[in-house]
Amino acid sequence: MSNANHTEQNDAQLPKLRGSRKQLGWAYKIRERFAERNPGAEQLTTELDAKFWIDNKTSLIGDEKLPKALPQLTGSDSQIKWAFAIRSKFADVFPESALLRSHTDSKFWIENRRVFDFAVLGFKLAPTGDASQEE
Repeated sequence: MSNANHTEQNDAQLPKLRGSRKQLGWAYKIRERFAERNPGAEQLTTELDAKFWIDNKTSLIGDEKLPKALPQLTGSDSQIKWAFAIRSKFADVFPESALLRSHTDSKFWIENRRVFDFAVLGFKLAPTGDASQEE
């Protein structure tokens, strides 16, 4: 079973958290990371307050940086839907790219989709070792 499927199954089984919308966004990310490392931990089902997960982030998952929410895309509904898929695929591979936060126009993502597809493909197919050392 892949790790992504495992996480989705865990999320489906875990109870909902309580807190403000902003708190919930962070708390769910922290709990998801914690669940990946500690799938049977009691806190996953007993600690339902979002504030607990936020206040104890360092002790639960260390100093790991969590991805920030991306800004809303602009354009027609169909453009936004298409651009969201393109941007999401790019964000999975390049989560710290400034492009993710600086370009909110759906048209930008759609017009440059092939560039992003090649960047993602190139990254995934790139050799992991130092090519200059190979004989």
